[in-house]
Amino acid sequence: MNAQDEQITQVILTFAQPVLVGLPNGCSKAQFAGVMRTVLTVWNAVVKDAQDGGNQHETAVLNTIASASKEVQLMVKRLIKRKKTKFATEQRLIGQHWVHEQGGEVLFGCEEKQATTSTFKAK
Repeated sequence: MNAQDEQITQVILTFAQPVLVGLPNGCSKAQFAGVMRTVLTVWNAVVKDAQDGGNQHETAVLNTIASASKEVQLMVKRLIKRKKTKFATEQRLIGQHWVHEQGGEVLFGCEEKQATTSTFKAK
């Protein structure tokens, strides 16, 4: 992993910190990966909306979780607010990410998405 990837990985982990501290001790790799997918989806949606000057990606994320538990909905809304306030100046999209387990420890890394002609689509 290069220095730029390490830097954006640290930014994302700092952004995700309020959610990560709520994970149970010894959470599984799958649990951690699921949380990080949600974190990255929120991050990319807010960045893309800032680039496009709208809120369609945020709305799509919120519509996707409309039937989820109130706890999940609150977590996502808090992440959206956190991105818009504490991380507003950080406008890099996240492309590839990975979660590995090594020696019983769950490791995370991500890369900045390189500019292409394709667009981000919220799921």
